[in-house]
Amino acid sequence: MSSDQVLDINLLGNPEAAQTTLATGLPDSVKPVIDAQDVTLYVGDEYDPKQGVTATDDRDGDVTDSVQVTANDVDTSQAGTYHVTYSVKDAAGNIATKTITVTVEDNGWENYQVGNVTDIKPIMPGVITIEGQTDYNINSQIPEGTNIYAEAVRTNDGFNRSIGRAEINYELGTFSITVFKNVTLAEGDKIGVYLLARNGYEEKWGPIFMTVVSANGSVSE
Repeated sequence: MSSDQVLDINLLGNPEAAQTTLATGLPDSVKPVIDAQDVTLYVGDEYDPKQGVTATDDRDGDVTDSVQVTANDVDTSQAGTYHVTYSVKDAAGNIATKTITVTVEDNGWENYQVGNVTDIKPIMPGVITIEGQTDYNINSQIPEGTNIYAEAVRTNDGFNRSIGRAEINYELGTFSITVFKNVTLAEGDKIGVYLLARNGYEEKWGPIFMTVVSANGSVSE
């Protein structure tokens, strides 16, 4: 009888320990297990193929750090069905692979998420234009037939009252809103600006960017 087949007599009363002793004395032929799920994205999304992917091995434990991406044809610039293949090897040399499907869908109006106002130039008392920057640029994916406006509202009493609207400059992502003639901006006025997307009769709104009219030109978000 070989030494691998002999159990320490002290383990005879402990079946679990005996089983572990036997298992570790045998050759390791069990592959690791990769946990990776199919993914759905929208055109223009960023994609990290390793995000959320883990791997475990019956003897080595967590082997996530050893996971490799061996194939990846994902192109988030256009809709389609793509695939990513992963591989991981344990200390004994057992190799596991797994392939997932990545679906990139058109960022049409139904799924469209309106972008953000990212900056507003300081608003001084009495100014007649509100200027700022958005996260749009000439390469942004905008649903066909959609127009995007920057709208300014005054929120002093907790209600959003529109004080001006202007379509954004798509190439630069900037806007310049001319304040309505009957509106006079005073120090301390709370002003919010957000993006509004209109497609036919439907509208969607983006997050609001808040600022305060200030004599010293400071902007508070």
